[in-house]
Amino acid sequence: MLSNQQTSSQQSSPAGEAISQNARPAPRPQDMRLYQRGRLYQRLSMVITYIILIIAAFIVLLPFAWLLSASLKNTAQYYASPIQWIPNPFVWSNYVEAFVVYGFAQYIGNSLFLAVYAMIVNTIVSSLVAFGFARFRFPGRTFWFVLMLSTLMLPAQSLTIPLYITFKNFGWIDTFLPIMVPQLFGSAFNIFLFRQFFMDLPRELDEAARLDGCSNLRIWWNIILPQSRPVIIVVAIFTFLSSWRDAWNPLIYLSSQSNRTIPLGLLYFSNGYTTVYPQMMAATVVALVVPVILYAIGQRYIDSGVAIAEIK
Repeated sequence: MLSNQQTSSQQSSPAGEAISQNARPAPRPQDMRLYQRGRLYQRLSMVITYIILIIAAFIVLLPFAWLLSASLKNTAQYYASPIQWIPNPFVWSNYVEAFVVYGFAQYIGNSLFLAVYAMIVNTIVSSLVAFGFARFRFPGRTFWFVLMLSTLMLPAQSLTIPLYITFKNFGWIDTFLPIMVPQLFGSAFNIFLFRQFFMDLPRELDEAARLDGCSNLRIWWNIILPQSRPVIIVVAIFTFLSSWRDAWNPLIYLSSQSNRTIPLGLLYFSNGYTTVYPQMMAATVVALVVPVILYAIGQRYIDSGVAIAEIK
């Protein structure tokens, strides 16, 4: 009898446990109100966030909308008050005049040449210098690296006079050499980015390559660089855009019309008395096409490369 009761209790216990597990207390009205209030606050915060982002995007895009509108106006429409946002008619000849009358195609060619040269040379040299700082141990390594970084705090304008005198003694004024030669020494910021990325790569790669008979240059070229595609793309894009929008160095060292770059050429859409703003706006729109395309292509690498400086 006792054994039957124990057996029946053992058989009924799993069912009782299942019933106790499935039986959940009903939510209290106070808890439901708190949950609904939290959901309401979450939706309101999301709506407010989107409103702020839309307003910020409108503020950022408004000058570009005005730029595009001004590039398609004639002079009377450009100076009209209030502002006429939609030109009537569209003056597409402003773009033609920017290239034919003011020789903007030559400026684009010069800027493209200097930017591509700087992108290739500066990226290669900076990666090589960063390879030495990241993969070798030598006396004073930290001191020299910090000294190199300190040059970032030195204004470029403070070096203008001594560099101009030096380049003038070399006979390089009004040539591309004062802009091209400094690229052979790399960039402190680019070296910093490369070094931070290289230090995160395992040193076992270097050791395995040395066992296979690779020299240091081969390790840098065949082992390290193929593993560093994200930082290479980021540095290349940053260097290209820096050279593309550089107005200071061309203004100091270049004087002839055939050597003008885009930022310098935009200053000459004036004859000393009047400025042809519609044609200048058209040329500016064309100058913005290349940076926009570059960012669209390398956006994924740029977003991931923003955190490179935080590695180690």
